[in-house]
Amino acid sequence: MNFGEIVNLLLYAFSGICFGAFASRYSVFSALHIKSKWQEEGISCLFGCLPQLLFLSVSFFLFPTWFISKTPTGGFFYYAVLAFFFNKGLRLNNKK
Repeated sequence: MNFGEIVNLLLYAFSGICFGAFASRYSVFSALHIKSKWQEEGISCLFGCLPQLLFLSVSFFLFPTWFISKTPTGGFFYYAVLAFFFNKGLRLNNKK
């Protein structure tokens, strides 16, 4: 492994961390919005929460599939950061 490959792996890992941090933050906001709407309106809130549902499906399924096909290192770090901070964010907001 030469110096250029090491730098590429580090940059892919850094990009995965950055994308994962962004996705986890807005995924927590989306999940909390869906939860509050679900408690208020029930099943009728699905169309009102369509943008949040779309964002969650893109951030957990569509984008990672594409990202892993381009760089497995970045995809791994994306999923690790997304899972960690999404779980942490939900736990912190459930205590309030």
